[in-house]
Amino acid sequence: MTSRKENLSLDSAYFVAFEMTHDALKRGLKAASSLNITQYRMLVKLAAAGQSIAQAQLCPLLGLRPNVVTQAANALEEAGYARRETGEDDARAKRIAATGAGVEHVAAVNESIVSELYALFPTEDAAWRAILETSITAGSFIDPPISERETTCYPASRALASLERFRAAIEAGLRSACGASYNECRVMQRLAETGRPMRIGDIASQLQLSPVNVARCVDRLEQRSWVRRMGAAHDRKAVFVEVGEQGVEQQNIIARTVDDLGRDLLWKHLNRPQRNAIRAVTDTVIEGLRKRDRDKSLIDSNTLHPLT
Repeated sequence: MTSRKENLSLDSAYFVAFEMTHDALKRGLKAASSLNITQYRMLVKLAAAGQSIAQAQLCPLLGLRPNVVTQAANALEEAGYARRETGEDDARAKRIAATGAGVEHVAAVNESIVSELYALFPTEDAAWRAILETSITAGSFIDPPISERETTCYPASRALASLERFRAAIEAGLRSACGASYNECRVMQRLAETGRPMRIGDIASQLQLSPVNVARCVDRLEQRSWVRRMGAAHDRKAVFVEVGEQGVEQQNIIARTVDDLGRDLLWKHLNRPQRNAIRAVTDTVIEGLRKRDRDKSLIDSNTLHPLT
């Protein structure tokens, strides 16, 4: 049960840590398997369950449409990682279970995913290693397990499945709420946090996005009149991004949407130590990266002028 006084906001630093972790998890999968994420998510669920599951039940469990589940099941069966069974009372009711080869495959891929995570984050320090491992276990609970047995199996792989589902829900929720893309909303979120105009390069660095990607986001945001580009008299090459009145309204919508989705999809599934572990990753890794550049990027906004 979460406390009403507890801060359950998801800031831009969280999403940087989220994307870094998500990318590492995907690299681990790609290095050890030919399965796509949807197919692997299903196989992990089957392997962790330790028993057959009704194919129709996988739709709500994985948040996937029936045709997508059928396609993934076909691929797993063709690869020899899963087998279908008919129901005892209804031959039309299909059940599906992981094979021995499927369980072995998940175990091997899980090791690859763990290796990628340890390569991404510095784990020489015992305390920091403990934070990472706790946060991965916490991430695996975002997608609620269906049995007690599942809670102890393949946490890194289950974290990949959870984060994939969480990211899709965040993207869809933001698009529905304000019409902007996930990365456009991340740019607006960071501008809201700093409360000042920012260089495109600084936004890119702090969000761990490419400058080209951020510039394209700014183009689309400018078309909506949410932001405007500004120039500096002291540096003609620098381009700053400033939020307009319409943009401030949208920043509030983005903040409410992100926090509501965070409570429903993330925090309510985690206990206090797990929530603290995820915050520790955000605070330790991301804020450390930002601290070194924070002071040098400050500028008096009164010295800026609109670019026409």
